[in-house]
Amino acid sequence: MLLAVWYDLSDVKLTEALDDRMSFRRFCGFSVREPTPEPTAFVRFRRLLTSLSLDKALFEVVTAQLKIQAIRIKVGTIVDATVIA
Repeated sequence: MLLAVWYDLSDVKLTEALDDRMSFRRFCGFSVREPTPEPTAFVRFRRLLTSLSLDKALFEVVTAQLKIQAIRIKVGTIVDATVIA
């Protein structure tokens, strides 16, 4: 969820990015051999966090931890730069 928010990714695009970017896999704790979760897993997880009112608390805790370590998160977008003839 954090990566999806920070990089403005849909659940499908998040799944694709996890398949493509080792840095994303490391951040999430997925090994190279471990399958990437289906996009519906992210939907279910987000709904669960929201239903328990934990979504905002999660972001506040992570933001506070990053701030303590002087890490700034800038929201961005991944752009596919494939050249098509």
